[in-house]
Amino acid sequence: METEEIKRTVKGRYGECAETGGGEKSCCCPNAAPTCASFATEHGLYGQEELSLVPQVARTLSKGCGNPTGFADLRSDEVVVDLGCGAGIDIILAAHKIGPGGKVIGVDFSAKMIERAQQAVAEARLTDTIEFHVADLERLELPDVLADVVMSNCVINLCPDKVAVYREAFRILKSGGRIAISDVVFTGTIDPKVQERFRSTWAGCLGGSINEEDYFEIIRKAGFRQVEIVSRHPLSPEELEAMACCPGPEFTPAPEKEDLAVARGKVTSIKFTAIKP
Repeated sequence: METEEIKRTVKGRYGECAETGGGEKSCCCPNAAPTCASFATEHGLYGQEELSLVPQVARTLSKGCGNPTGFADLRSDEVVVDLGCGAGIDIILAAHKIGPGGKVIGVDFSAKMIERAQQAVAEARLTDTIEFHVADLERLELPDVLADVVMSNCVINLCPDKVAVYREAFRILKSGGRIAISDVVFTGTIDPKVQERFRSTWAGCLGGSINEEDYFEIIRKAGFRQVEIVSRHPLSPEELEAMACCPGPEFTPAPEKEDLAVARGKVTSIKFTAIKP
């Protein structure tokens, strides 16, 4: 796929997901009862107390692979930007952490997802703390040195130009600001032909995933320092199959079983932080 086709495809899939209320089957943990509570504790997702703060619409449409608010060390009165906020689960949790003196900006290029997030934020009574911005993550159109924290939850892997995304994150951060990211990377060698087939349909979280070393090289070249991995979780075969057609099998064509078998044991959810000097 060419870059603009990728963007149209991803926007269409997630827009349709938002419009239909999330589809029949979740691809991610928050709705994966009864295993969710133990999975959340072990792998850094959401605890029941956190989920109790989030309206149902945001929980249902959550498609992340982590909980960046759990390791971003958010503080009172900070400005937080969420890249790919979706229906708002992370911005709502962030707003509770920073309090009424801070601000959270949710960015997503799907206007339909933003509409769902606005609904969730209104239900959570946090409209004074949270605002929204419809934009491509590669061109945020936000002011320089705006944010104390930039976070993102399993979205940057979907972006065709990750270099541009991290340059933008660096640009909008204040000096001393930090990123808190959860994303999906390859941690083993994938047959190039298989990887090309993933890319040909931009298959869920696999189509745009890249090798972990290349991923962190992009971050360092953008200017970030003190990159620290908080945790990593190799995807199980079941998780791999689900996330390969995220945001759901109704919206994203599943890769061939043989191709998924090649990727088993080589796809990992990583959570990490880094600092803008």
